[in-house]
Amino acid sequence: MIKLITPLGMLFTSAMMVIYSAYAFLIGTIEDSWILLTGCVTAAIAGYGVAMLRPWSQHLVYVLAAGFIVKLGLSIYAGLVSGYFDMRFESINESLGSLAPSIVMATLSCICCYVVFRHFNRPKRSWKPGATRSCGDVPVSSDSA
Repeated sequence: MIKLITPLGMLFTSAMMVIYSAYAFLIGTIEDSWILLTGCVTAAIAGYGVAMLRPWSQHLVYVLAAGFIVKLGLSIYAGLVSGYFDMRFESINESLGSLAPSIVMATLSCICCYVVFRHFNRPKRSWKPGATRSCGDVPVSSDSA
């Protein structure tokens, strides 16, 4: 039986970073956007960091999720202003249906942020549960002198 070192939530987040990296690469090469190509490299680095449980990787996950959501919002705004949704789709339901995959990706990025935050921001224990505390574990106040 294989024992995983990385928790499943972190493996999920690492897989999402790989998907974001591929997505950023494809869209970045189509649009010839250096920002998206930089996001591709950043997502690959974040995927490695999350898989290896490196604390610095949480910040990359937050930045990538925020960048994806901002890019999605700007794309939707540009589509609304230009009349793309009115021209392309007959009803609002069709327009929302076309945005469903992007909305799912944005939701998954928020879930990844939550998983990473929960993993890296746990309270640190100074002793094991059930163990007795020694006098050295109790902080001494300055008034007891």
